[in-house]
Amino acid sequence: MNYFKNSIINLIDFLKSTTAYFRDVLLLHGFMLFILLPFLSSLTRFILRQGKIDYLSYDSIGIILNKHPGVLIALLLVLLTILISVFVEFTFLLLSVFFIKKKEPISLRQLLVGTISQLKKIKPSTILFFLFYFFLILPFSGLSFNSDLLSKIKIPAFILDYIFANRVIIVASVIVAYLLLIYLSVRLIFALPEMILRDLTFKEAVKESWASTKKRFFKILGQFILIGGTILLISAIGYSLIFLAQSGIEVYLPTYALPGAVIAMTLLQVMFLLNIVLSTVGIFYITIDFMDDEGFLPELPSWYRREEATPAKPWTFGKAAGFAFIAVLFGIGVGTYNTNYLSNYSIKKPLTISHRGVDDSNSVQNSLDALRKTSKLHPSYVEMDIQETKDKQFVVMHDFNLKALTGVNKRPNQLTLAELEQLTVKENGMEQPLVSFDDYLAEAKKINQRLLIEIKATPQDSPDMVDRFVSKYRETILAENHIIHTLTFDVAAKLKKIEPQFYVGYILPFNIVGPPIATVDFFTMEYTTLNRNFIDAAHSDGKKVYAWTVNDEDTMTRMMFYGVDGIITDYMTLLNETVKTDLKEPTYSDKLFYFVTGIG
Repeated sequence: MNYFKNSIINLIDFLKSTTAYFRDVLLLHGFMLFILLPFLSSLTRFILRQGKIDYLSYDSIGIILNKHPGVLIALLLVLLTILISVFVEFTFLLLSVFFIKKKEPISLRQLLVGTISQLKKIKPSTILFFLFYFFLILPFSGLSFNSDLLSKIKIPAFILDYIFANRVIIVASVIVAYLLLIYLSVRLIFALPEMILRDLTFKEAVKESWASTKKRFFKILGQFILIGGTILLISAIGYSLIFLAQSGIEVYLPTYALPGAVIAMTLLQVMFLLNIVLSTVGIFYITIDFMDDEGFLPELPSWYRREEATPAKPWTFGKAAGFAFIAVLFGIGVGTYNTNYLSNYSIKKPLTISHRGVDDSNSVQNSLDALRKTSKLHPSYVEMDIQETKDKQFVVMHDFNLKALTGVNKRPNQLTLAELEQLTVKENGMEQPLVSFDDYLAEAKKINQRLLIEIKATPQDSPDMVDRFVSKYRETILAENHIIHTLTFDVAAKLKKIEPQFYVGYILPFNIVGPPIATVDFFTMEYTTLNRNFIDAAHSDGKKVYAWTVNDEDTMTRMMFYGVDGIITDYMTLLNETVKTDLKEPTYSDKLFYFVTGIG
């Protein structure tokens, strides 16, 4: 009972102190979002340009490691800068909450000086710990350390789909690993604060955190759940009331729908800032409060000097007029942006693309049967995968190992095409023969179905693989208006170089520094890291953007609103229905919803 009572008291105290956190959180958030992040992104692109590297993705890492040591060193320095910046961000906010808890006013200058003085804690021996702490501990700690620098570090949906696709052992392993990380996150959560606030060494801090949380694991976890849940509840209620009010205006006062939506969007932005403050500060508040309750929160640091409070000077007319002028300008800026967003953005009809040729498991992936069935739904394209065989032919297969689909534990390039065509692919309770690319092309021509051909390159491919592909299939691909994409940048670039008339795309699993500099015609982007900024940047460069793999109606509609040029899905029937029913001018409430889901 006492634990529950103390938890409620701590929660009330946390919420009452919210206004005290605003200055420091928003100043730091603004600096990271509008100054540091754009600088680091520009710096990364500059480094890549200097090394004549057009992109940064998984398949460029080997090139950078082997051929561009200067670029590698520069990118490692950027990574180190990010790590130091996250450490500074963490320290700044921790000290801010520390002084609020101590009820000691501190100027921004002193807070910055105290933060910078902690940089001496960063040593080679602690770099790995900081990486572990920021990238593993904090994301699993119950409340996310809301850092813009870490915002793009997420597990893409296609990896999660792979993990949870009927793989019991993998799912169980992931759950066990997740629970282990939650346990470690709580047991080590005080290590870095101990180093910063009590000047303990790395080993001492880890040991102290482990000891102090030994019998308090569930108490600390409960605080995270209570405060994290409360923040979520406040946000949900706030967003719901705003959406409900806007929906009421659109139904009963349609004349005022746009002004109401502008006000609603402004309120949503305020809610978003409030959520940033609460979720960012929550982890620091729990840490400081626990240390205070347990009696090992240190006294004020030696570098802190209590400054005498000077009485507030009465506002002069000039000061008041200046403040009012700035407020008006800010209000006009926000109002103009919100009005433009609500007035100009409309849903765009995308190309509809069937992923691996299937629709809701209607057949075996990449099979002729799936192609025939799905083509009756009239997709713009059927996406399919090809790989080179041992005898330098091409087979229609997605997986780099045949075992999961055929039971044969070999790579496609270890067998000849004739041997591969003897195999049977089993999926979704059905069986279909493995098919050659030539037969697939012939069937697509017969039923008048355009294809999006994914070339799945492997290290074992023959050196002239792309040249032979172009030579053999150029005429058919151009005549039938098929298009091509690939996960391998060099393959995409070579395709365009050999045959400029090909319509070629590069597949990006992550959005790291925006669209690559490339001669390709479009980018295929994994939807979880896809945002409007990427799409607008690609469009301004004359490139199209396709989203993959989008399998629910809400995400399909959101992608259309973002302006994607194509949607790749496993559920073609659903996509057709969504395009048919949702391809209309969205209401202002819809646009507000897309705004919220887009910034979250």
